[in-house]
Amino acid sequence: MPRIAKTDVNRALEMAANRIKDAGGADGRVSRAEITTALKGLTGTEKKLTDVFFKFIDHRDFKTGAQVTSKDVDRAVKYAKTTMIAKYDLDNNGLSPSEVKKMSLTGKLAVTLAKELKAAAAKSTALDAGTFNDFLDQVTTTSRADVTSASTVDSLLTKQLIAACHQSSYTDVKTLADAFEAVDQGEFVVRQVKDKKTGETYTAVDYGAGDNTYGAIFKTGSSKPVVGIHDGDLQVL
Repeated sequence: MPRIAKTDVNRALEMAANRIKDAGGADGRVSRAEITTALKGLTGTEKKLTDVFFKFIDHRDFKTGAQVTSKDVDRAVKYAKTTMIAKYDLDNNGLSPSEVKKMSLTGKLAVTLAKELKAAAAKSTALDAGTFNDFLDQVTTTSRADVTSASTVDSLLTKQLIAACHQSSYTDVKTLADAFEAVDQGEFVVRQVKDKKTGETYTAVDYGAGDNTYGAIFKTGSSKPVVGIHDGDLQVL
């Protein structure tokens, strides 16, 4: 098993810390009841690490009736990075399997989550970007057209424009004329793109609906969308 960088493990620990902070809401304080509720929305190693790390913070700063604050979480993260992670990297070249075995449960869970995050990132594609802007950052645009006239639209693109309209409230669009009538300024942006990581090619269609961006992403040559663009966010279909 290869070594894993402390920065990756620290990032996993910070993720758990952020989940704890999020559980407390705007007041910056996290009760045991709030973290119990928040844990129900997590799974796997992320859930285990968040639970264990909260209990560590709660025990470390225990006072009867007290709640964990954002400052408590930040202090615990700083302490954990030094005492639970960095000190085990004896030769300062990443954590080896033998070094990980000596770590506390919190440290080991942070290592496991870091590995899972790296594995997930290696498998991810531009379609996993989360937002349309992030998607565009992860692809190379090979062509772009601002489509405002039916005279430039072939049969495949007609189906794609209609399907893209259905990702917003324009579900009654059935014809190309309906599509141009529905969207802001009667304009679609059509991009041919290539995923920088995988080389997969797509057709991305977006348009304005009020102040928001909607549309769809299709595999090249297909009229069936694989991802919808909803108010700038990507939604796998």
